[in-house]
Amino acid sequence: MDSLFEDVFRKLISPDFGKNLGGELPLFIQPIPNQGQTELSSQVQRLVNRLAKKGKKAMTIDLYELCISLLNEEGVLETILEEEQKLEQEDIVSTIDSILDIKSVVIPRIGEMISEQNPDYAFITGVGRVYPFIRSHGILNNLDELAKQNNLILFFPGEYNNLQLSLFGTISDENYYRGHNLDEIKVTIDQI
Repeated sequence: MDSLFEDVFRKLISPDFGKNLGGELPLFIQPIPNQGQTELSSQVQRLVNRLAKKGKKAMTIDLYELCISLLNEEGVLETILEEEQKLEQEDIVSTIDSILDIKSVVIPRIGEMISEQNPDYAFITGVGRVYPFIRSHGILNNLDELAKQNNLILFFPGEYNNLQLSLFGTISDENYYRGHNLDEIKVTIDQI
């Protein structure tokens, strides 16, 4: 993980990062190996701190924390946790799905968070922790407007081959074509 994040850091501080995308959005996916999940939060925070020292502002949006916050705001999380054994699973799922609607709730909230901080980079984490309520392709397919003004990087727990996301390397998601695989982005090291 140290070498993976060193590589990400070098890419992000490069003057040519995000350029020459052929008119495509600055939306990137950084696959994270399964064994690296436990240290992802600390690695991302360290990356934010290192970028700040280079004059680059970065923020982290943890989808799990965001979803917990949204459920708390609606006053349902505590009820769900307390009444879980009494409630039908379908009712729990439909309640969570309606509150965590990607287009009308989650993406607008992410947009607000980004607007408030106006970062050079917005890192999105917590993808594996919100599955199956929020699926990565749902987030990625709705980030277009936000990516027009910001470099968005989704730290994805699994594999991405530029065609398909595979959560934890085992759960295939719908095809996604717009995100650039950060592993495949090349920068000129002597410019760093």
